[in-house]
Amino acid sequence: MSRKHTASREAKPPVGSESVALPKVEPENTSFETLDSTVSLPRANADSEPTGGLASKMLYAAAIALLIYMPFHVFLSQSLSTVTGGLDAWKAGKDVITFGLALMAVLLVSLKRRKDSVFQQLVWLAVLYAGLHLLLFAVHPGLYRRSALAGIVFNNRVVAYAVIGAGVGLLVGGDRRLRRVQQLIVGVSACTALLGVVQYFLPPDMLTHFGYTIARGVRPNFFIDNNPAYPRIFSTMRDPNSFGAYLILPMMLLLQWFLADKDRRRRTIYISLLALEAAALFLTYSRGAWLATLLSIALVVVWQYHEVSVRVVRRWWPALVIAIVLFGGLAYAERHTSFVKSYIIHSTGKPQAQYDSDGFHWYFVKRGLAGIWHSPLGHGPGTAGLASIQNPHGSFLTENYYVQIGYEVGAVGLLVFLLINGVLYRALRRRHDALGLVLLATFWGYVVTNMLFHMWSNEPVALEWWLLAGFAGTADRETNNVRQSGS
Repeated sequence: MSRKHTASREAKPPVGSESVALPKVEPENTSFETLDSTVSLPRANADSEPTGGLASKMLYAAAIALLIYMPFHVFLSQSLSTVTGGLDAWKAGKDVITFGLALMAVLLVSLKRRKDSVFQQLVWLAVLYAGLHLLLFAVHPGLYRRSALAGIVFNNRVVAYAVIGAGVGLLVGGDRRLRRVQQLIVGVSACTALLGVVQYFLPPDMLTHFGYTIARGVRPNFFIDNNPAYPRIFSTMRDPNSFGAYLILPMMLLLQWFLADKDRRRRTIYISLLALEAAALFLTYSRGAWLATLLSIALVVVWQYHEVSVRVVRRWWPALVIAIVLFGGLAYAERHTSFVKSYIIHSTGKPQAQYDSDGFHWYFVKRGLAGIWHSPLGHGPGTAGLASIQNPHGSFLTENYYVQIGYEVGAVGLLVFLLINGVLYRALRRRHDALGLVLLATFWGYVVTNMLFHMWSNEPVALEWWLLAGFAGTADRETNNVRQSGS
């Protein structure tokens, strides 16, 4: 940054600085220095809102289009391909576009000489991560080619989403566009939630009329314990667990907006949308998504009202302990009721295989960990996770995304992936605002889901969090640095 530019920023307080009037969120009630409202983000001045060139705006528009399209991808590809044919082309097209946009982001940032440590670290780690996949693909010639290529794509598109978001943040980022992306995520998720609630009342074979069949790669319906008496919704997504996880981030945005905004009309809108998405989340009967949502809610509330939470716990801890014990006792007493057995334990009384769903989960996790122990350099891409389903010789679902990565690309590959997570997490911690709080809280929520499912392999879930996190991690970083250095 030049001296002239720095001086102008010092003469005129930057957007988001302490001189800007923020919504009334008491600083003493939060662990963040200045917690900005996600609803009313600081208004960007004309000279501080990055405008970018035509190519940069095209990248931003393409990112917006991805956020709109991806939640409906499964439904559109399955249904439209029955008319157009080329289901594989529909599936591959979105990934070709994703990697093309990531490359476009890198080239534009380089050409415009935008230097940012977060973006540079993401790009170099992304190159290293992709290189490890290609190296293991080369040294394991016996891999089933289709599964291996799918594994390379599935694992690396997660990082590509972050690179796209970080590039957009550097090139055209600003409070107005960042706010628009958040509103878009909430609006699209509300549409899918409404469709999901409606789906609960429709015939279970409804989606077979739209090209949903196991032979075409997508199940038309889901039930608890495969019992048709207990249907699970999944809206336009691939499965109920993915749909439940997809709703976590927009629900936390709505919760944050509701807590921060004082306008009664807007609060009514937020709580209504939150209730709709909570109903859809409940009807997925995804225990992992429920748990991740509860954790995210707890973190949002505790981090925003940190000192109040500490005072409450110190004053009322005996009552809290008693409440927890009573709740545990009640749950134990009700463990044999039909509701608990069906919706919580997922045991409907239907004849089981060797293991129930929980038993299979732990069996596959242990098998994956044993595979990492015996082959720490990795078995090669596509040997585990959703990509392995395409292998006619047998698939291996580790039921844990981190175990899957370690199994495929070894301990080094898993370490690189965790470093990528760390780069984004550190960037979000430096935001010191409500959006950073929501993304950090949902980060841990998604850690829970990925400990139970292959959640980052699902495009809508991965796209909304990683792209928004990349955007937030680089947008207005110069402004934030000036604010922090002056505080």
